[in-house]
Order: sequence, then structure tokens, then C-alpha cells
Amino acid sequence: MTARTTDRKGKSKETKSLVNELENDLATFTLPDSLPCSELDFPLLPKRRQRANWNNIVEESNRKFQKIEEYEESKKEQKPMSPFLNTECKYLNDEVFVHLVPALEETLRKARVWAAFKTQKCFFNGIDHIAQILWTNNPRHPERKEFDIHIFNMPWVKKLLKLYPRPYYPKSWLWTEDYAATVIQKSVRQYFVQREDEVQEMRNFWKKLEFERSVPEIKVNPLLSKKFASSHHSQKH
Repeated sequence: MTARTTDRKGKSKETKSLVNELENDLATFTLPDSLPCSELDFPLLPKRRQRANWNNIVEESNRKFQKIEEYEESKKEQKPMSPFLNTECKYLNDEVFVHLVPALEETLRKARVWAAFKTQKCFFNGIDHIAQILWTNNPRHPERKEFDIHIFNMPWVKKLLKLYPRPYYPKSWLWTEDYAATVIQKSVRQYFVQREDEVQEMRNFWKKLEFERSVPEIKVNPLLSKKFASSHHSQKH
């Protein structure tokens, strides 16, 4: 019993001494006037974790597989074909149709714009357009793509047209339906206005005045004046 009581007394004395030391330290402690920002620990806000998007995962995997396939194809050695398989059809597919098929597709799109499928004849010429595309996109002359010249402005076409000129296009090929209707209405209205007596009289007066100014001898020579009067009378009737 005596040993236990001495132990408890010793522990109580130690705790009292520790408490006294802490109180003394707290009494002497003072906060500094300012602290540098580097010594402060600011709380960090927890960031929300982004959820995985299945479409992005699939696209990324497809890109990786495509790169792998391209790398495998680049490493494959092209075996030379036997002369029995290297036929004219292969030459056409590899050398001719590669350039001709895109030109035909572009020509069909241009023909749809010009409505060439609805009329029998029009301004658009498919053969000229194909020749222009093939000449511009010639792989042996890549500098031609920078200019994109119209076929009638090409030097070889100008020389050919001088030797073999083409006839002029009729108005029905060059005008649209709206513009053609406007011109027809204008000519019909002009006819009905000019057939009026007052308008005819005014037109004859200006014709006579212009003739007198161009031929000043008519005032001196009576034969000319008589001839002009007779021709004017015959035109009137």
C-alpha cells in the first residue's frame, strides 16, 4: 500500500510541474505583427473528379488503333506484281481514273448549278470543264493550281481558237429565263409605244434634223431636198 501511494504522489507532482510550465509559456507567448505568405497554409478546396466520357474513350482508342495500322502498313514491303497481273485495267485504275473520276464528279455538280439537265442546249460545256480541271490539276505541273485560269484564257486554247474559231453562242444559251422574259417584255412595250402617231411624228422630225446636219448641201441643192422629201413620204405610208 505504501508503494502505491508514493507512486501516485510522484505522478501528481509531475503533472503539476508540467501544467505550471505550460502556463508560463502561454503567458510569455506573443503573436508576431505579420507573417509572410509563404509560412501560411491556406486550405485547398477539393476538386470534383471528372467522370469518364465513353465517347472520348472510344475516339481515343480508335486514334491509337489507326496509328498502329498506319505504322504497320508503312513497314510492309510492296511486293512487285507479276507481269500477268499488271494489266491495262490496273494501269487505268492507278493512273487515269484517279484524276478523271474527281473531274467528272465536279463537272456533274457544275452542270446541276447551270441546270444543264433540264435544257437541251446551254452555255455550260461539260467537255471544256473537264479539260480545264485536268489541265489545272496536272500532277506534273503543281504550279497551275495557284492561278486556276479559265479554259478560254489558257495559251494553248487561244492558239487553237485562232485556227478553229467557234461560232458565237446564241442569246438563249447566255441569258437566264428571267432576263429573257424582261427583254421580250421591253421590246413588246417599245413596239406599242413607237407605233403611236405622235411618237412617229417626233421620230421623223429628229431623223430629218439629223440628216440636215449631216448633209448641209440639202439647203442649197433642191434635188436633194426633193429626194429626201419623197423618201420620207414613202416611209410614212
